[in-house]
Amino acid sequence: MTAPRITPGDGFVWVTAYPKSGSTWLRLALWSLKHGGAAPDFDVLDQGWLTMASNRAVFDRCLGLDSAWLTDDEASNLRPAAFARRLTADPGLHLHRTHEAFTATPDGRPVFPPALTRGAVYLVRDPRDLAVSNAHHWGLSIDAAIDLLAKPDTAIDTGGDGLYGQLRQPLGSWSAHADSWTAAPLGFPVLIIRYEDMVSDPHHIFTRIARFLGWPADPATIAGAVDGTTFSRLQRREAETGFTNAAAPGRRFFRQGRVAGWRTALTPAQIARIEAAHGAVMARFDYR
Repeated sequence: MTAPRITPGDGFVWVTAYPKSGSTWLRLALWSLKHGGAAPDFDVLDQGWLTMASNRAVFDRCLGLDSAWLTDDEASNLRPAAFARRLTADPGLHLHRTHEAFTATPDGRPVFPPALTRGAVYLVRDPRDLAVSNAHHWGLSIDAAIDLLAKPDTAIDTGGDGLYGQLRQPLGSWSAHADSWTAAPLGFPVLIIRYEDMVSDPHHIFTRIARFLGWPADPATIAGAVDGTTFSRLQRREAETGFTNAAAPGRRFFRQGRVAGWRTALTPAQIARIEAAHGAVMARFDYR
């Protein structure tokens, strides 16, 4: 299921997860690992660390156009070209995060070109906990969040009256999302990380990630990354400074981060719905 490290050369590493799987924690931990175990503050995210792969402004700059005039399908067809232009203009290794499933453009090419990809880190989390976390984050009922986890056309859309800062991000169902990145060879190595293992043994998981990326994995760096990104520290910093990724004022982003909180938050009927929809993929990741 995993590979020892990314392939050499210029290209992209995609850090990907279904929303509310712990990717912001992972993003901060990656910054710390890259910077010798230094403790990150939220401003490193605002300064562009692990920019979204769907970032509209980056897409526009790479292609020299205004994506406001494009349909979602037209923009999707141009995304592989935008990644290629980015790499031509700025060679090297680029890490980007994404919530998207590994999908094809409307004209049949992978949105994330394997030839330009050096690897991916896929973070997965129990969908029963995701239902609770996404309900809180998006202001939904838990039943509505369960519905979204099962819908084949779930996406983070560009819709509304204003122009969203990201291009459309197809998610699909939780099961399809996980399968798209992990169930078949994609032409590049994929490191699969469970959120639950990050919680229970972050030293081990951060070491695996650093080695996969070819970064130093000495004990001091790993310990610094673990200590600098504890959930209690992130909660404290959010209380002190706020957090721009919060869904709405007064709604905390770093809320609980618990493992198996679903056991007391979901009804038996809700648990049964999730397990009926995703049981096969859950079993593959040992979610019993």
